[in-house]
Amino acid sequence: MAEEDVNLRLAQRNDDTFVEAERQGLMLAAKVRTLALCVVLIWVAVDTQSRGLSFLYDISQIAIFAILGLVQFYCARHGWLGRTAKYVFVAVDCALLALVTSSQSPFAELDMPPAILMNGSQFSYFYLFLMQAAFSFRPSLVLWCGFCIVVARTGMLAWFLHLPGTFTNLDLAERSVENFLQARSDPNFIYLGFWAQEIIVCLLVTAGLAAVVRRSRRLVESRITTERSRASLARYFSPNVVDRLSTSEGELGGAREQDVAVMFVDVVGFTTMCENDTPSEVVTFLREYHDRLGKAVFENGGTLDKYLGDGLMATFGTPEPGSDDAENALNCAFDMLNSLKKWNEEREANGHLPVHIGIGVHYGPVISGDIGNQRRLEYSVIGDTVNVASRLETLTRKLNTSLAVSDDLVKSINQNGKVKQALVSNLKFAGMQDLRGKSEQIGVWICEASSANQKHLSGN
Repeated sequence: MAEEDVNLRLAQRNDDTFVEAERQGLMLAAKVRTLALCVVLIWVAVDTQSRGLSFLYDISQIAIFAILGLVQFYCARHGWLGRTAKYVFVAVDCALLALVTSSQSPFAELDMPPAILMNGSQFSYFYLFLMQAAFSFRPSLVLWCGFCIVVARTGMLAWFLHLPGTFTNLDLAERSVENFLQARSDPNFIYLGFWAQEIIVCLLVTAGLAAVVRRSRRLVESRITTERSRASLARYFSPNVVDRLSTSEGELGGAREQDVAVMFVDVVGFTTMCENDTPSEVVTFLREYHDRLGKAVFENGGTLDKYLGDGLMATFGTPEPGSDDAENALNCAFDMLNSLKKWNEEREANGHLPVHIGIGVHYGPVISGDIGNQRRLEYSVIGDTVNVASRLETLTRKLNTSLAVSDDLVKSINQNGKVKQALVSNLKFAGMQDLRGKSEQIGVWICEASSANQKHLSGN
């Protein structure tokens, strides 16, 4: 049931997205319709033989459709065009065009036989409505438009057939070529084959456009899902891995063992520093703090595993390990300290207390993979390497330093073949250290804290 609720919410979000996309599409369709009518108006002005009131009558017919297009545009723009109204507008357009093309101008000098109106080229104007319907993301609207065109054209045929003097090829006494050619010369003759061809072509075009619109809708749905996945992944993973992860259908794979660098970061004295702040001030502080540290993680190819209140856990080498994982982790640690130094200058200038952090980094084997259930799946790492990195972060208080890294991480950098002497030279070996929960000591390297920082290196 819970999974069904999640799917329903996602479906609703997609529907809301398409409602807006359809609204924008209908507005664009109304503009294109107006442009098309302007072209038709120019053609009528050039091609028509009408003069005076008869000419104005022809122009007014086009103006009516232009006004209907403007009404649709403003209804769509202000969100007044409900689902039913869209279908009503299509039906009105088709019915009105059928009426206009079935009647003669009361100001015309010549009385045209009805059959000539049926056999005229005005049917092609119906395709303008199909074009307009295709701008929407609803195949049903395209199918409805095609249906309305068929009904309108068939209604025109039925109207003309009931008029006196009109006859069709079915009324011929003998269906020979001679009789057919003779009937074709009669202005009251309607060849049903032309009507059938119009209906068949209209149905085929409608079906094709509906299929195109449906395919476009699916492509947009896929794009929406992908972009949402990318946006969600971008909060946790560096940009260089988001592209690959966004194609994995939300799953990053089963559990596996691999060597990664694990980092823990925590604010020193956070409780004391924020004891007089309001909750909103604390949240604002954490957001800016997390933004700076998270940026450093992503810029160094790391993965933000999770936020831990005033701290965070990050990994380097997930989901795929690389040769520079240990180096990237150490680079990230220094970037964090440099970013924090600039931030503290701004904070002190504004009368705020400086922020000091402790960073612990270790390199070693972990078990990585998806953890959780179908409703909430999380990619994480577990193992002794994670515990050691956490203990190193805690050890920064005892060693009066902002950064403590394991000897394993330094060795990994030195064995890489791309030794960064300047990077490692910023560290100082602090000897073998005891870690809580570990029976054996490990070698620890530290970044010596400034005198200003040492005053704040006390426990939370």
